[in-house]
Amino acid sequence: MNNRVVIRSLVTREGNLVAMDDGAIVWRPTLGTRVQIKLEAVATVLLAVKGPTGCYDMVAVGDSTGGISILSLPRLDTIDKFSIEGGIVRSLNAVHGSSRKFLAAAQDGSVWVIGNEVPGRVVHLFSHTGPITSLRVHGDSILIQSGWNRRTYDWTGETTNVFDGTRQFELKENQRANRRARILETEQLRMEKSQPLMLDLPVLG
Repeated sequence: MNNRVVIRSLVTREGNLVAMDDGAIVWRPTLGTRVQIKLEAVATVLLAVKGPTGCYDMVAVGDSTGGISILSLPRLDTIDKFSIEGGIVRSLNAVHGSSRKFLAAAQDGSVWVIGNEVPGRVVHLFSHTGPITSLRVHGDSILIQSGWNRRTYDWTGETTNVFDGTRQFELKENQRANRRARILETEQLRMEKSQPLMLDLPVLG
C-alpha cells in the first residue's frame, strides 16, 4: 500500500511537479508520460526555470541536507548538483540574465550563490539575522523576507533597506481596537437614549 505524502508541489502550464516525503520527485505532464525519480533527501524547495523558448525546461530542487539538484524537464535527468552549508534549503531564486546561476538561502540565514559561472561553483555571500522565509533578486538588490520583516541587501551583504512588518501589524491592530471601542461607545449611547423616561411617583401609604 502506498502511503506517500506530497510535501511540495509546483504547477506550470506544461505540467505539475510534486515532491513526496520519501524523496521521490514526480513530473505529471499536461501531455505525455509521467516521469519519476528519487533523490537521496527530502525536497524542501522547488523552483521551475524557463528556457530560451519560454517553456519551463529545468527545475532546481533544494533538500533537507543542504543539497541542490538541477533537473531537466520533462525527463528529470540530473544536470548538476550543489551543496551549501547552514542546514536545510529554505529558498531558491534564479539570477536574471543567467540560466545557470541561483541564489540559495539556508536554515541558519546564510545566503549563497551557486552555479557553473560562480568561482568554485559555490560562494557564501552573507548571513541574514534569522531564518529566511523567501528571497528574490530585484535588479542589483537581494530581498530577504523573514516572517513579517523584510530586509534589502546589495551583493556585498550591506543592508540598503529595512521594513519592520510587525510595526504595521501593531498599528493596524491598534486601529482595529480603536474602531471597536468607538462602536461599543456608540452602541452604549444608543441604548441609553432608547430607555423610557421614568418619572418620580409619590408613594401612597
